[in-house]
Amino acid sequence: MLIRRAKTSDLPAAAQLWLDRIALLQQSDPQVRLLPEARARWSEAARGWIADESVAAFVGEKAGSLVGFAVVGIVAGKPGLHPPRRGTLIEMTLDLHATHPGLSDQLLAEAKSWLTAQGATQLEVEAPARCPVEAAFWRGRGAAIIAETLRLPL
Repeated sequence: MLIRRAKTSDLPAAAQLWLDRIALLQQSDPQVRLLPEARARWSEAARGWIADESVAAFVGEKAGSLVGFAVVGIVAGKPGLHPPRRGTLIEMTLDLHATHPGLSDQLLAEAKSWLTAQGATQLEVEAPARCPVEAAFWRGRGAAIIAETLRLPL
């Protein structure tokens, strides 16, 4: 497995992995809904992530195929509270059609290394409320719940 920084040429495959993950999330959560031209919108955002110095995008490649990606960024902490800067997980997904043992941990290790080099001491992750497998992955790596995000329809 090769873990490397993402390039714009990776975006078509990464966008497909993202769409596959969204399709899976939609099966358990009706609040997950795609906008028109979702793939193009996501790809445009990903182009920006690759160009942004406060963001790092990593891909996992196996036998020449993209099988996963992770995108992390640096954001300001809450005013007056520690940490003053923290990492945030922007996106992470894997190929859902095959197993890739250790891929998540390898992507996470690269992301953590980059975040640490940027001065971050924490990584904040939003795990989907109706996806216990993702929450278990993060808890298994030492993550703890710090808040509950609620959405109020207007």
